[in-house]
Amino acid sequence: MTDESASRVIEALRRLRRVSISVALVAALAGCTTNPATGKVQLAPLMSAEDEAREGAEAHPKIIEAYGGVYDDPRLGAYVAGVTARIAKGAGSNGTTYRVTILNSPIVNAFALPGGYVYVTRGLLALVDDEAELAGVIGHEIGHVIARHGAQRQTAALGASVVGAVLGAVVGSSAVGQAAGLGGQGLLADYSRDQEYEADALGVRYLAQAGYDPQAEADFLEAMAGEQALNDRIQHRKRDQRSSDWLASHPATPDRVKAAREHAGETGVAAGAGERNRDALFTAVDGLIYGDAPEQGMVRGRRFVHPGLRIGFTAPPNYVLTNAMKAVIAQGPDETIVKFDMAKKGPAVEIGTYMSSEWASGVDLSKIDRYTLNGMKAAEAKARSGKYNVRLVAVEAAPDTVYRFLMGVPPAAGTRQDGALRELVQSFHRLSEAEVLAAKPLRLRIVTVALNETAETLGTRMALSDFRTERFRALNGLRAGGEPRPGAKVKIVSE
Repeated sequence: MTDESASRVIEALRRLRRVSISVALVAALAGCTTNPATGKVQLAPLMSAEDEAREGAEAHPKIIEAYGGVYDDPRLGAYVAGVTARIAKGAGSNGTTYRVTILNSPIVNAFALPGGYVYVTRGLLALVDDEAELAGVIGHEIGHVIARHGAQRQTAALGASVVGAVLGAVVGSSAVGQAAGLGGQGLLADYSRDQEYEADALGVRYLAQAGYDPQAEADFLEAMAGEQALNDRIQHRKRDQRSSDWLASHPATPDRVKAAREHAGETGVAAGAGERNRDALFTAVDGLIYGDAPEQGMVRGRRFVHPGLRIGFTAPPNYVLTNAMKAVIAQGPDETIVKFDMAKKGPAVEIGTYMSSEWASGVDLSKIDRYTLNGMKAAEAKARSGKYNVRLVAVEAAPDTVYRFLMGVPPAAGTRQDGALRELVQSFHRLSEAEVLAAKPLRLRIVTVALNETAETLGTRMALSDFRTERFRALNGLRAGGEPRPGAKVKIVSE
């Protein structure tokens, strides 16, 4: 688990070094050019605009797959396309036609690729508080494209990691794995600190030129910081709020907010003078799926259910579940971590044989125990991997389908988590018809604040299991202690 992740990082660094050497030799022969967006003289990109557009087109289907497919809502799609067209016109993007895709992912993210491909996740659409904030995010990403940061990034050999593009990535959720095959193209590699600041400045400029309030970009950066801080708290992560936002290559959020506000002041548009169009945004996102979609499996507090696969399990108390595209991650006390996924096997292959010869081939396993788990054949063994004592459980749900629990506990924890992990595995079962019918997604709903309603009382209306008031505030851009105004519209999460 940890060793495998480390190996991937080491190999990525080796590839980066090889690429850096090759690019450095070519860059020494490259000339200079004037950036069309900023007017700055810089090293001429090694990729032509045509090459960038071609790679954008090649990456498009891979991005769709990596982010859970397209969120199919024509009305919402048309709205986001309209906002994109308006901010693109403000950017003066030489008549480029942008193709907008809403990705069916709860991760808070947006990005644009050369060739006019713009992507916004439904997770981001849930977090933005008005149309101007959405326009600012899209303007920022279009700024990366117009300034040709992608080509500069390859020229400077800044690497091919997709991690920098994914704001909501968590330990074990493997946003890198979700986007396997994209990083090598460099299209979603992390931007440099200067490029992020530059895209922020361009996004603010485009907001003003499109008639929006240029302060909206800084407002969203603050909202994003609040969301990240809450996620850190929920998942027991520690983060220096003055350090980089999600990777060392990105500026710290407080600095980005400060710079964005300064740029907004330089536009000459007074704060509040530009459009915000909050009602239009709220009308568009009312009913938006919030969090996990049924086809991806859904986390409900400590419970995971997948109505399509008709399976479910419950994590022990004090464990946090995170649903990724290819796995579910459970993090618990004592730095315990669990990865749950599924795999295929030959129908004639016995479950214990599958474990020793396919799943854990080459691993020094303890004696394999075979037993029946809630009517399904199962096999279990232990091993040692890096700093973890590992427990492996494979469950045969069908002759050709295996569900797997890979559980790691540091040796210092001793047997403290044994009971909790046994409880987790024993909870795995096939869903009943009633459970399948009850497994419906959560949705974003727009409500009007009544007299005497507070963040706390509105939080009780959130169909979430914990941190309800805090989640309500983060969802509506309210700082700690902030209260909604009576008569104002706000977002809540409802079943």
